[in-house]
Amino acid sequence: MTILDVSVTLSPRTPVWPGVRPCGFGVERRSLPGGGEAVTTRLDLIAHAGTHVDAPLHFCATGRSIDQVALQKLIGPCRVFEHLGTDHIGPADLEGMGFSPVRRALFKTANSARVHRGELGRDYISFLPGALAALIAGGVEVLGIDGLAIGPYGDSSDANHVAFCGAGGLIVEMLDLSAVPPGDYVMLALPLRLEGVEASPARVILVKDGGLAAVFGPQPANERRRS
Repeated sequence: MTILDVSVTLSPRTPVWPGVRPCGFGVERRSLPGGGEAVTTRLDLIAHAGTHVDAPLHFCATGRSIDQVALQKLIGPCRVFEHLGTDHIGPADLEGMGFSPVRRALFKTANSARVHRGELGRDYISFLPGALAALIAGGVEVLGIDGLAIGPYGDSSDANHVAFCGAGGLIVEMLDLSAVPPGDYVMLALPLRLEGVEASPARVILVKDGGLAAVFGPQPANERRRS
């Protein structure tokens, strides 16, 4: 069984949305009476730091918060598609990648190499509105991307979030897929159980070559959106 950790490392150097304060760690050290010390770290970060899951509440006032999301949606077969272009992903690009209806879809782009180096900026590659509409129509419930958002920086990002969150979808952003070939995997994406919050950092792994994949089985190409 091959386990691929596709989460980015959280640190003050982790790329963040333009204008957002970088992650901060406050370390407190306490000397012990018998020698040595105890270390406690305080985290200063937003819910969208690093690899994270957006719940529908992020852009849908009546949507579920991250603690209300059914974990079975974030655990199961997924398919990784690779976009080799340097422009944003449009409907024709989806066809070129061989996209077919799947419940969980992750997209690898040139972003992955950049996020791996900690260099991702506002020029990240993402989905054009037409492609996002095609993904929703194709039954995608969990959409993952290796960029900062599921839409290009600016108004398109908000519009894509409104559409996908409004459809009840879950979004996984800032994945590091640099070492992941396209194909079928089992995904486990576990956000923190933050009450009433719209998103959470998550540890996301992909499993290949037997193991959990043998338990869940391959993802049917015609699997449609489930209630």
